[in-house]
Amino acid sequence: MRTLFVAPYVPSPIRVRPYNFIKRLARRHSVTLIALVQSDIDRAALPEMRETCDSVKTVNMSVYESFLRAGKGLLSKMPMQAAYTYMPKLVETLDREVERRPYDILHVEHVRAAHYAAHIDSLPKVYDSVDCITLLLKQALEAKRNPFSWLLTLEEWAKMRVYEGVVAQQFAKVITTSETDKEALEELIWARITKRLRELEDGLARAKAPVALEDWRVTRWLIETAQDQRLNSLMSGGSQVSVVPNGVDFDHFRPMDRVPDPDTIVFTGKMSYHANAAAVKYFYDRIFPLVKTRRPNAKLRVVGYKPPAAIRKLASDPSVTVTGYVEDIRPHIADATVAVCPITIGVGIQNKALEAMAMGKPVVASSIARRAIKATNGKDLLCADSPEDFANAVVEVLSRPELQKSLGENAVDFVRKNHSWDEMTTKLEDVYAQAEDIFRRERRRAA
Repeated sequence: MRTLFVAPYVPSPIRVRPYNFIKRLARRHSVTLIALVQSDIDRAALPEMRETCDSVKTVNMSVYESFLRAGKGLLSKMPMQAAYTYMPKLVETLDREVERRPYDILHVEHVRAAHYAAHIDSLPKVYDSVDCITLLLKQALEAKRNPFSWLLTLEEWAKMRVYEGVVAQQFAKVITTSETDKEALEELIWARITKRLRELEDGLARAKAPVALEDWRVTRWLIETAQDQRLNSLMSGGSQVSVVPNGVDFDHFRPMDRVPDPDTIVFTGKMSYHANAAAVKYFYDRIFPLVKTRRPNAKLRVVGYKPPAAIRKLASDPSVTVTGYVEDIRPHIADATVAVCPITIGVGIQNKALEAMAMGKPVVASSIARRAIKATNGKDLLCADSPEDFANAVVEVLSRPELQKSLGENAVDFVRKNHSWDEMTTKLEDVYAQAEDIFRRERRRAA
């Protein structure tokens, strides 16, 4: 299979999902990558991608250009997250590549790249939404307290709830990391279909065509019935959206022969991501003081790329370490006794939890963090939500070596059984096959 993979960044171990998909697809398929290059992280990841893929084509975008386009997005219907990465040169690069070589499938990563391929109709297309951004923005709206920030988020949510549904309909198949995100995206897609049906009906009513209007009402009823039953005759599998969860690289993330510090708590994740920064601040302000009252020597280690100023300031506390970007997060996980995932705003699946579990580390997670991970509470991990319950769970793990051992062993077993990247790539290939089938049927219908 000849796969054309488009991403708004260069896949790397930090961008774990496209990175692992490409690594495994390239073992048995031809993969061409087209990617936007914006940062030193992107540039550092290019050599490995060039070694992995048959071909890599890149378009550079400066930070100045990114912010300029995001600013222009405020004056358009495009959400800032999409406008931020819109680069006409990448559209031209993609168009030339599609004309130059025959491909079997076009795979587009994230809403930030969907606009590059929405116009292409000459080959089957799969859109990896990863998460439902509209759902994430809705949660952020409920949590925002700063009026200016709330208004910006409100505008972005209002645009995104339309944009995500419209963009998704340009692809034969859409994938997400969780059932929650799938359901949210399906609602957006059907909302757009229903709106178009209503607009057409209103047009017939204004034209005063009673027979046509009555026929149309019957047609609309049939379509809405299909909508309710999640049946679409143009889509194999009964839904345009499929769930392909994230996996774990077991060769990379596995238990290490290191003695952990008995009082160290670790949080890992890309700290430029608002949900991660909010989780760390919440843990430090509401949970960590409760832990410290019972474990005075407790230490918090925050590991992740680009921590904002509010997180960097936490390092003024002697019991907190903020590392920023690290080449390898595994020693930081291995040196801790417990990994925490106190996410209060989040969609998709939490890689930080899966990676820590794969390394045999006890994990304490919020319900939101655990939602897409079908692990058993009390066996594979501990789940807690209130600051008091979360602190109690952390202290219990720190205080009981036998609990550390059982949770760690069960976590490794769970992740290996349920989150293999090889298995997830096979699921992705099945989605590719469905997209090809839909594309062929659409071509026959149009002929």
